[in-house]
Amino acid sequence: MTPNRVYEKYLSKVEKNSTNDNFSTDKGKAAELYNEMSVRLIKFFLNNRQVDNLKDIQVLLVDDTPIVPETSKEEYDLFPLPKDFLSWSYISAKATKKDCKNQNISLYEIKDEDRADFLSNELFKPSFSYREFPYNFSNNKVKVYKEEGTKVTKILLSYYKYPKKIELQDPENPESNFTQTELELPEHIIDRIISAMVGDFKISNSDPSFELEKMRQNENIQ
Repeated sequence: MTPNRVYEKYLSKVEKNSTNDNFSTDKGKAAELYNEMSVRLIKFFLNNRQVDNLKDIQVLLVDDTPIVPETSKEEYDLFPLPKDFLSWSYISAKATKKDCKNQNISLYEIKDEDRADFLSNELFKPSFSYREFPYNFSNNKVKVYKEEGTKVTKILLSYYKYPKKIELQDPENPESNFTQTELELPEHIIDRIISAMVGDFKISNSDPSFELEKMRQNENIQ
């Protein structure tokens, strides 16, 4: 679906049965609403992790992206997250120790506040022999804790990226034409986003019909 079609469907839904005689939404506001509501819906799906919902957004899944370390320390290696990273799906690593090159390493996530306990516990601390290292997320990076004398050569990150934004050709002009980028999400998911946009608009503009829209919106997006 194109941004123009999203705007047309949005206007049609807002104007239908609206009691707001001063109704007006420019393209800039519509783009802003779409971009906000699309991320909220995707995060709702990811928080619930229901299989059918994940299938609906599989176009956003970037599989097994190799990332090399940005910084190496004695206890850990740091890997930058991709700029379009929204949420993780799966992660593994490759590590080298002496003559054992690029071995497959399973990673398990830990909370930052628990790292001292994990790193000092014989059962949970990084083990090249068992091919298991802990990791956590820190400052838009993946921090992989490693055994002494080991180098994590890369991670393989599967993640969900941000959905495409609706953008204006001239960002300074709220009535500028849209860039004609086809949006990647399935049509029925975009329709849910449009419904959320309508609900948000009516709530913000004190439309008496907003209570029904609010209930519908809460069923779809938390």
